[in-house]
Amino acid sequence: MNERLTATLQAAERETVSAIRREQPERLERPAAPDPDLVLGRIGVTFLPPGRPDGYIRLFPHDFVVEEILTDGSVVSVVERAPFSDAEDRRTLWADCVKVAIPWPHALADLEETFGPPTGRIGHAGIKDAFALTAQRLSLRGLTKERAEAVTHECLLLHPVRYGSGALQPGDLKGNRFTIFVRGDSRRDIAPFMDRIRAAGCVNFFGAQRFGTRLIAHRLGQSVLQNDVEGALRAYFGEPGLFDVPLYRDLRLSLAESFGDWDTMLALAGHFPYTLRDEIQVLTALRAQPAKTRAALALIKDQVKMWVYAYASWLMNRRFSQIIEAGGEVAGPAPLPLSPRGPLPEYREAMAYDRTDGYRNALVNFPYIQAADRTIPSRIVPEALSWNTVPHGWVVRFELPKGAYATSCLSHAFRIYEGLPVPSWVGLEEMDSFAALGEGSLEPIRERFASVLKRRDLRGEDTEEKE
Repeated sequence: MNERLTATLQAAERETVSAIRREQPERLERPAAPDPDLVLGRIGVTFLPPGRPDGYIRLFPHDFVVEEILTDGSVVSVVERAPFSDAEDRRTLWADCVKVAIPWPHALADLEETFGPPTGRIGHAGIKDAFALTAQRLSLRGLTKERAEAVTHECLLLHPVRYGSGALQPGDLKGNRFTIFVRGDSRRDIAPFMDRIRAAGCVNFFGAQRFGTRLIAHRLGQSVLQNDVEGALRAYFGEPGLFDVPLYRDLRLSLAESFGDWDTMLALAGHFPYTLRDEIQVLTALRAQPAKTRAALALIKDQVKMWVYAYASWLMNRRFSQIIEAGGEVAGPAPLPLSPRGPLPEYREAMAYDRTDGYRNALVNFPYIQAADRTIPSRIVPEALSWNTVPHGWVVRFELPKGAYATSCLSHAFRIYEGLPVPSWVGLEEMDSFAALGEGSLEPIRERFASVLKRRDLRGEDTEEKE
């Protein structure tokens, strides 16, 4: 989806939502912020220590800064620009991408639209957060420095670093450096929690973002692994999230009531062309060929893969919780559940209960999802952990290896709130977290991305945020 089309869809939907807000503002309001421990319980995490102070993140995108750490240990900075290095071999242009407030799949689609065919020429090592300020290295095959520098996009910029050869593959990174402004009562002493993290590390559970804003991605993945494609589609279109505002809850329920009537569903979804852009794509395919449900899902195969991985994440979170609540210790490598050899002993009972133990047969029908024997560390000790107390909260910086979640780490020290409504105890002032740490300033970035580095709309949701 190119930037112009994205902006058109956003504008059309904003007009619809604004009209509803004028007439029925209560339809876009939540009565209260979701309790963090309730959210974590929904994704299988029930072991975190009591007494953690409340903290709010991502009021502004630049409250949450993610900078990629390359395999050589260097950091792709959001503010510092590496000098360009030319070479005789110009098959690959290596460039740093700074991105603000846009999901990576949409940023990638916009770049591909800008550069044109062939597809697959843009390599990246990892997917960065959407509502955040992020920096990462890209490999751009067959593109020139001048074409990269000429890209104009509201939410991203490219800074060429060097010419060379090769291409990035997923996982070609060491980790990420996080600089996060946690808003809260700065009179609270967070040192005991931070010292515990520094000494013993964090249980490496999968955070809420793995499960989508409706917190149902694992249930969609469970349906896929049961080979229940219709069940996955029904939930994808029609199941509200526990914390949805009334407008999007009612929309999902209406889609559920109309399931199978593709014309009616498309008419309902058409009022929200940006939020439901992926659903509209799948519905259009189903209207044309109703029997080809798997082919319709293949149009959003990256999402379907994330559903399956979310289910595996749910299994791991529950296993961590059960071990700790039984008085055990979580240590060493933890195997991922979806082995090509079949259910592993650690998950066999749970998968039999969930009726997913035949997942290998189900995955034959989804060739873009591969089972693999892999492990992750069950406990992570963040490196270079530091924090400064500032007015209305704390600026925290730390480094994590690839595959570890910053919010999971922070949840060992804070009861993390995010999204709307913003709790009344949250300070609304903008913060330059780099300046607070004595590490320069985000001011050049604020100037470049002034149109999107905005505070969340405190009146209510403009869109149902995507998984």
